[in-house]
Amino acid sequence: MIVNIDWLKDYVEFDLTPEDLADILTNIGLESEVREDGKTIEIDLTPNRPDCMSHIGVAREISVITGLPLKIPISDLTEVDNPVRNYVSVEILDPVKCPRYACRIVKNIKFKPSPKWMAERLESIGIRSINNIVDISNYVMMEWGHPLHTFDLEEIKGQKIIVRAAADGESFTTLDEIERKLNKRHLLICDTERGVALAGIMGGKNSEIMDSTKDVLIEGAYFDPITIRRGSKAVGLSTESSKRFERGADPEGAIHGINRIAELLSKYADGDICSGIADVYPKPLKRESIDFRPSRAASIAGVNFSPDFLEKTFNNLGITITHKKSDLYCCVPPTYRPDLEREIDLIEELARIYGYDQIQPETSYQGLLSQVQQDPKYYIDRLKQIFAGIGFQEIFSNSLIRENRASQFADGLPVRVQNPQSMEMSTMRSSLFPGLLSAVSFNLNRGAKSLRLFEFGNTFITDLSQPHGIDEREEFAGIIYGEQYPKQWRHKKSEADFFMLKGYMESLARQLKLEEYKYLSNSDSLFELGQSLATSDSKVVVEFGMLQQSVVQSYDIDELIFAFSLNVPLIKKIIKTKKSYQPVSMYPGITRDLSFVVNSSVLVKDFMTIFKGVSGDLLDLVSLFDVFEGGSIGEGKKSLTFNFFFQRKERTLKDEEVDEIINKIILETSKILSAKLR
Repeated sequence: MIVNIDWLKDYVEFDLTPEDLADILTNIGLESEVREDGKTIEIDLTPNRPDCMSHIGVAREISVITGLPLKIPISDLTEVDNPVRNYVSVEILDPVKCPRYACRIVKNIKFKPSPKWMAERLESIGIRSINNIVDISNYVMMEWGHPLHTFDLEEIKGQKIIVRAAADGESFTTLDEIERKLNKRHLLICDTERGVALAGIMGGKNSEIMDSTKDVLIEGAYFDPITIRRGSKAVGLSTESSKRFERGADPEGAIHGINRIAELLSKYADGDICSGIADVYPKPLKRESIDFRPSRAASIAGVNFSPDFLEKTFNNLGITITHKKSDLYCCVPPTYRPDLEREIDLIEELARIYGYDQIQPETSYQGLLSQVQQDPKYYIDRLKQIFAGIGFQEIFSNSLIRENRASQFADGLPVRVQNPQSMEMSTMRSSLFPGLLSAVSFNLNRGAKSLRLFEFGNTFITDLSQPHGIDEREEFAGIIYGEQYPKQWRHKKSEADFFMLKGYMESLARQLKLEEYKYLSNSDSLFELGQSLATSDSKVVVEFGMLQQSVVQSYDIDELIFAFSLNVPLIKKIIKTKKSYQPVSMYPGITRDLSFVVNSSVLVKDFMTIFKGVSGDLLDLVSLFDVFEGGSIGEGKKSLTFNFFFQRKERTLKDEEVDEIINKIILETSKILSAKLR
């Protein structure tokens, strides 16, 4: 909302700099900033404050906080002896969608340029000046905040206005010359033959004001906010009028508005105001009384508001006190404040006007924490910490994707959106991989040479056995590609590959404190080369491998992409919520290296099983640091070199003890794996 500072002074005479005025408004909840011209202020209004979508509304706030009197313009009308009933009657067929409809008639208007001051004020807030008739209508809307509309009276057939719901599929051409398809949720303003305006949104092309117009009908109405909101969204048309009606206009503003337009048309267009108003208001809207307790306000706001402050503030805000006892006020909010519905709303108004910065912290609250409840989403934060700690970056992608993307990874029927905004967002994602691969493609096209990414989120698949026929799952997945270690003078560059990804998965297993784990072959068609890391009882913790090239290339990616997908429900069960501290041994350890020659088919994990079985707790760490094939080793053979670190926690380890373990390792690997010491 943009307001003109000089315009505001018509209603409250203040002597403030633009900056001070913006600060005052900001302090009472109307976030404001002075624009570059220094003559206008832009206010960032929240949706619950439609009363401030006008200069009078903002002036009222200034009056309340400064104590300066508010001067609301009272229309001084000179009517001719020519009743409105001679020209129009009103019938409301849907009083729920339109509780009130009123109109005035002004005859014999003359088109002229608008007064300079009016044109300048409108243009300062971004509204182009057109002519005196159109400008007056816009001026009054920005003054009072109530949307109004003027019709060419000659185009109203049958001398009657009928307010009704539109029919499904009914066509209507608005002022912007676009033919729009309506449905029964829309509200139409009609004459006896056709629609003449899309209620609360935009007038019709067939009844617009033209240079030849002599007589005008001024519409002032109150429409149901939900009806206008739905209608505006359905036709994709948001206007200054719809923005105000859908937030909640003032039912009484309809009369103020049409009287003000009539007054200005008489003054600046030489119009003759017909006597009376055609006002149909079958069931007047009344504000419910709110019980307000000063003691409750003091408890919540932390301030004992004085009776004088209470009554003065309520009066200035337009809140009527109908009944008062020692600790109970019966308050009726004004019709222009639809946001005031409960006692807490009135308390907030008092605190807002009093000034949050003026509330002193006289009361402090403390207590004992009697129960510690574990965050039910702890496992997600822990997984994110693990992968961030080994160099991965988290991404967030859209859960709505193209249908063919969802089908690539679905293990069932994807879930389609009923009314998608576009084909690109027509289907709920069935996997996190489309988002991850899209991120890879985006970065590759911008020169990124490597990535390590992960994402956590929900995926969706059709499952008729589930509520609403949809199975919603938590998933955690990631990818790596490209140079994981760029080329430097001390070492060669290292490209992402299957074994690097496998190393990350083993790091995950250690962080999850898996005492025993094993690898299983992966039959998932998603991977060309894949494995699963599983618990000792064969429950899969994570599936990983190289993604199918056909899938990867569909994202315009020529790189090899290695990916993983976690079994989130299982990890949720096995992840440890508590960490135990293990003190570092005070005693030195002993390091040994061993090289074995074995058949190429022998796996490293087979060696690891033997090492652990033989060494027990004395083996603190073992790592494979060299693999050699060919040459003197022979065909079908390979050499594996391991580094062992032995240590005791309670004393210094002796060489004899380590020698005994080494001999057992050599013996067992020879017997079980036919390994020969190199």
